[in-house]
Amino acid sequence: MKRVLILVVTGFLGLFVSHPQSVNGQSTSPKEKRPRLVVELTSDKVVYRPKDDIKLKVMVKNDELSDDVFVYGDMGFGYSASFTLFRRDAKGREVPTRFIDHYRGTPPNFDDPYTFVKLSSGTFLGIGYENSIYNLNVERPGKYRLWVEYHSPISKSEAKIAPFWSSEDGNVKSNVLEILVRP
Repeated sequence: MKRVLILVVTGFLGLFVSHPQSVNGQSTSPKEKRPRLVVELTSDKVVYRPKDDIKLKVMVKNDELSDDVFVYGDMGFGYSASFTLFRRDAKGREVPTRFIDHYRGTPPNFDDPYTFVKLSSGTFLGIGYENSIYNLNVERPGKYRLWVEYHSPISKSEAKIAPFWSSEDGNVKSNVLEILVRP
């Protein structure tokens, strides 16, 4: 019941906010207009120790006022899945990982209506992610910036539903989280 109430309130509040017609910062003509997706990344805390686990929540949200969009419902982390996690140190250098995410869900059933999730205005679909600070190679004391990119693993030609956010629509970058690792 709380989840439904949150979705209804979020959708209602979204009616009072104005958004430009853009996707990933690019202008689109009315003929090419498509829903605007945003990705929100949050963590369980801001300060970690080297032996801690980090718990992230990732949400793909339809930030458009009126248009619905369908997304692939089986979300996971990995280059062949829906999300890729990126890490940079305080100097902006990429942090290589000790652990490679490679989620492989069940093969999609394109005839199953639950394969795709309809995101109406202001609604979202999300997942949790947990890993160790060590596996992510951010156990050295200092500040780190984390973000994810959403990318659909499904091509437009495979989906039998429209409008669908497909692999051809490109990646959507989340907000950047800054965490601090202390000794």
